[in-house]
Amino acid sequence: MNENELEARLSEFLDAAFTYTLTPLTMLKYAKVFLGLDKKDTQAGKRPERRDPALISFGSKLFLSWIKNYMKVDVRGLNNLPESGPGLVVGNHNGGMVPVDTFIAGCSIARFFGSARPFYALAHDFLFREPALANLLERFGALKAGHDTAAAAFERGGLLLVYPGGDHETFREYRDRNLIDFAGRKGFIKLALLQKVPIYPCVSTGCHETFFVLTRGEWIAEKFGLKSKLRTGVFPIVFSLPWGITSGFLPYIPLPGKIIIEFLEPVSWPQFSTADAENTAVINFCYNDIVSKMQNALTRISRERSDNF
Repeated sequence: MNENELEARLSEFLDAAFTYTLTPLTMLKYAKVFLGLDKKDTQAGKRPERRDPALISFGSKLFLSWIKNYMKVDVRGLNNLPESGPGLVVGNHNGGMVPVDTFIAGCSIARFFGSARPFYALAHDFLFREPALANLLERFGALKAGHDTAAAAFERGGLLLVYPGGDHETFREYRDRNLIDFAGRKGFIKLALLQKVPIYPCVSTGCHETFFVLTRGEWIAEKFGLKSKLRTGVFPIVFSLPWGITSGFLPYIPLPGKIIIEFLEPVSWPQFSTADAENTAVINFCYNDIVSKMQNALTRISRERSDNF
């Protein structure tokens, strides 16, 4: 890499980092998105070929070195994931705008298999509306949530991380931190059946104690029309550092703690065919099966965390 390329990459990284960590800049950039003043890139988040193994290797090593000095981290079951070929990794979502367990899971996969192993993650639309973040996210393997982008990841033999609960679950109230709450969203089941890929459940506990969600604020989101403007039905009110009580859409400094992440054994339903992806009874059966297995595992590791913390 020559000096100009290095300078360009550093500039891109700093732009994204400042956007994500400097609250005034975050507010300014997303105010443009809210008001429709941003320049939309219709292809942002739809380019799996932009994934950069070299950047992922460097970034994952750096992040894990830092986080393990800041928090107690226990990642288990990586050997349950396949060394090659497609697979759908389904997780419970925590931490709001700073989902530390998501970063830990992704970086751990990259370190365990090597960054050349195709690994992608689906992310919310609005993250790709900001150019600096969209650029960095794409290079780390993030894709805009959708069945078309998921299919593109599978075509490359990739593991794909999804959080069906999305904004609803990642901003669930603190008292519900150890509950799986996908809000009845079952698209991931249909995806697994249509693409004939196994599901690898991933449960985590601890990250939802790095800040405190007081309310999802659905009524606020409805009042300001956020469903149409930002494709979200929540406007969370949280307590976090250093801001105190504020909007959950602002970056924050996560409190240190203990995070446990466990990848479970794969789940599939060979008795069902791709045609069953349109069968409501089948979808409901598979959904309840996955949620039950994940809730049992989450209850187990959250109790273990409480006993040993």
